[in-house]
Amino acid sequence: MLDDFELKQKVTLYQDFPKKGYHMRDLSGLLDDPKALQLITDTFVHRYLDAQLTRIVALKGRGTMFAAVLAYRLNLPLVVIRDLGEEPGEVLYERAPSAAGERTLEMRVGAVQSEDQVLLFDDILSSGATLLAAASLIRRQGAQIYEVATLIDLPDQGGSERLQEIDVSTYALMAFAQDQA
Repeated sequence: MLDDFELKQKVTLYQDFPKKGYHMRDLSGLLDDPKALQLITDTFVHRYLDAQLTRIVALKGRGTMFAAVLAYRLNLPLVVIRDLGEEPGEVLYERAPSAAGERTLEMRVGAVQSEDQVLLFDDILSSGATLLAAASLIRRQGAQIYEVATLIDLPDQGGSERLQEIDVSTYALMAFAQDQA
């Protein structure tokens, strides 16, 4: 895990956002600094360059921007898992219950194939609820998950352990303890 002080300094913590009791880690500072974006991308590229990946699957949101750059650099197709009602055509859907509220994800049927080796990408690994739902959508179509990659892991939230329980390994560039700004 890359725990680079300079990268961590570019992640801003907003307490009680979007509502009281929750905290948001804003990644805008990482996108605002071309050197930070280059370091992030190069680190992921180095990790996955020789992996036998066939596609990257990203959850819609802030991580999609980073996943798109990575897909470009690795010359891989990018699939985006979206929220319910956003994907046209025939879809599979999966509920992702969490303390922050329930979210339903959907993925187009045929977006991944049984022979695919997928890198599942998201911005932050917290409770793991959405990544567990995404993993289910991928596996229901017969594809294999090589690994879950995130920019940030919040290990106090237990998401990494939940993913390991279903035999999905994780990799994060940075980790923040619950009380760490």
